[in-house]
Amino acid sequence: METLRIAGSGSVQAGENSTVTPEMAQAPLADRRSALAVFALVSALGLIVLDLSTWAPLDVASIYGLPLMLAGATRDRRVLWIFTVLLIVATLVVYALQFGPGSHTLREPVFYNRLLDVVSLLAMTGLLHIWITSIRTSEARARLIKAQDERLEAARLSHRLVEVQETERRALANQLHDLVGQKLTALGINLEIMKAPSGPPDATKDNARLEDSAKLVQETIESIRNVMAELSPAVLGDFGLAPALRWYAEQFNKRTGVAISVQEQGQARRLAARAEEELFRIAQEALANVTKHARAREIVVTLEFMPRDIRLSIADDGCGFDATAPQEPSRDDGWGLMIMRERAATVGGQFEVESAPGRGTRVSVILRSDAP
Repeated sequence: METLRIAGSGSVQAGENSTVTPEMAQAPLADRRSALAVFALVSALGLIVLDLSTWAPLDVASIYGLPLMLAGATRDRRVLWIFTVLLIVATLVVYALQFGPGSHTLREPVFYNRLLDVVSLLAMTGLLHIWITSIRTSEARARLIKAQDERLEAARLSHRLVEVQETERRALANQLHDLVGQKLTALGINLEIMKAPSGPPDATKDNARLEDSAKLVQETIESIRNVMAELSPAVLGDFGLAPALRWYAEQFNKRTGVAISVQEQGQARRLAARAEEELFRIAQEALANVTKHARAREIVVTLEFMPRDIRLSIADDGCGFDATAPQEPSRDDGWGLMIMRERAATVGGQFEVESAPGRGTRVSVILRSDAP
């Protein structure tokens, strides 16, 4: 299966669910630049010693170009110019040490060669300075575009979440109307019939209407309990994530007829309330996606308790999809993965999707057991 790893602000690296900050992300780059600067300094000192210890004609501009190139690779203009000044001073100092006072005049070709070397080093530094400035401008523009894209995506996601909430409210209103409103209306009709005078009392009919009314009341209570359980299952808060998943799997099987099993691995333990809530909602969203798109016959929900982490995975044997292809959500489709990713990110989790056409899909979330 191809694997798509989508990490939120709380990504997990090397099997641990630690939060990656911008400072941590910049650390390897800073270390590499420091190493380049040190290597450039060592090279410069070695070349200066070589230039000083030999009387052979050397192309100083060429050999001193190596530490300049290394300094330029750090993309730090201050470091680049420090090395340039160092090498220019070294060029003149070495000339003065090799040729004592009075042995050569300033009109000698060797001195002019040294001056040309200084000009060459300045020209090389100028070109590197322009290159670094151009690279930094391009990187700043790329960061700006990326930040704008992230803000646009966040705005789109926020708008979509509002639409989802409105859809859920409409669905809840329809459920209350269909499951509760109709029964209460029928109950009211029974009571009106019993209250209205219509000839001599008929105990049999009255008892039948009372029994029907009692049945309607019981069905209404059951419907309200089901709606409340769907919105916020009491079993989640009372008994934890695994029992809540088993309860929801039973409800899902009754509604869809798809075979579903819940497996629990490792030493079970309770999580923070928010983490359990988000994992439960991710499982709901994943199962809703299976119903909409996967055409699966079997689903396996696995809750794995590891020493430091907890993994929740929902795997199906449905049609699958190409996880490496860009997943651009449309108005009415494709938002499930993004919503699950955002839910995982809110509790510092790592979200993964493994899928391939014809080979089913596995959705996984990994987070620390002490997640908030």
